[in-house]
Amino acid sequence: MPDTRFHAFIRDETGAGTIMSIFWFLVFIGFAGLAVDVTDGLRNRTMLQATADSAALAAAIDLPDRTVARETAVNYAAANMLSSVHGWVLDSEDVLIGEWDPDQNALDQNSATPDSVMVTTWRGEANVNPVPATFLRVLGLQAWNVRAQAVAQRYIPECLREGLISRKMVDMSSNNHFTNNICIHGQRGQNIQSNNNFDPGVVVSMYNLDTLELPASGYDTNPGLDDALMEQGLDARMVDQIDQIIQGVLDRNPTYLPKFIDGSKEVIETPPSFNFNDISPHRIYYVQCKPNQNLVIPANSVIQHVAIVADCQITIGAHAQIFNSFIASRSGGKTQDGELKRGDANITTAAGVQLGTPDNCGQGGGAQLFSNATIATSSSTKIDGVQIVAKGEVALGAETEGIRGISAQAGGDINMTSNNMFGL
Repeated sequence: MPDTRFHAFIRDETGAGTIMSIFWFLVFIGFAGLAVDVTDGLRNRTMLQATADSAALAAAIDLPDRTVARETAVNYAAANMLSSVHGWVLDSEDVLIGEWDPDQNALDQNSATPDSVMVTTWRGEANVNPVPATFLRVLGLQAWNVRAQAVAQRYIPECLREGLISRKMVDMSSNNHFTNNICIHGQRGQNIQSNNNFDPGVVVSMYNLDTLELPASGYDTNPGLDDALMEQGLDARMVDQIDQIIQGVLDRNPTYLPKFIDGSKEVIETPPSFNFNDISPHRIYYVQCKPNQNLVIPANSVIQHVAIVADCQITIGAHAQIFNSFIASRSGGKTQDGELKRGDANITTAAGVQLGTPDNCGQGGGAQLFSNATIATSSSTKIDGVQIVAKGEVALGAETEGIRGISAQAGGDINMTSNNMFGL
């Protein structure tokens, strides 16, 4: 059969290496794509996850305010992954807020008590910011769609919201009654005398239960104590913020300013001898004291809708009433062996003082006492929605009624005498 060009072409083996070269080129491009593009996708996935984590955690702190929480999440995401480099990785609609259901492993967005934030960060074509491929484009993959999700749940132990928290010891005398799920915590332990009553749901906690001190009669003369005991570690963390909070009020910083104060009005500076009958509501009074001066709130006074900050000790006279008010002393008190001396209180109340409005736990009407040393209440003090924070000791006198809301945090001991009643 005559030789034709077609047969010659079939028998010609030149150029076979080119085909193999193209094949191996594509193989190497594939491996390079797996090494470079996949790694870049995973790197962006890690960045998105870290951003989602930080945004969710930051937003959870702002709960239950949904609007502020969403803004915080978006701002944190933008700060972690700049839009000029990565595009917008988090939109407000990708921040979901609600109450976390651990049984269903889901978020109830219709809950009236939101405690969790779910954040979804992503880079994708729909968001006009996919992660571009480099080598894998040869194989047809132009970009990666990458996303990450995080859920942060805000948890505030009841003890830190309402209850009695001491960084040191809780020293409890006899005939006290605890109810309504209140928590009493002494980080270094508790000394509990006889005839105290602990209703079901009350928590008595410390870091190590071996630091519990009881009389010989032990649990027999303290009904409910055995069931109330819990081993946990809690810190009276607001103690470290006393100076910051007091200064924030004086600076009229909205973060620290009580709602009953008009932040647009200047702080009134005055000596401790001013007339309490002339107090204007919704104002801040800064009492500047000379050495050996004290601020005395007269007996039977009614103090409401004001903030009073003094550089000296404050004494609240008998049967005075403090409603919707912020009372703070910047006086540091005396120290012994590097610690504030017991009994050297720079905020004291005489007998029968009413702290907070007796409104059966209604909104507002409470009172705040902040001290750079110690706080001591006398007998028959009535407490209704009151926050007490002291760098040193908190001493609660006999027959104190704190059954309608008390939150006390002490850098030193918390001392309770007898015949008191406390509850949430």
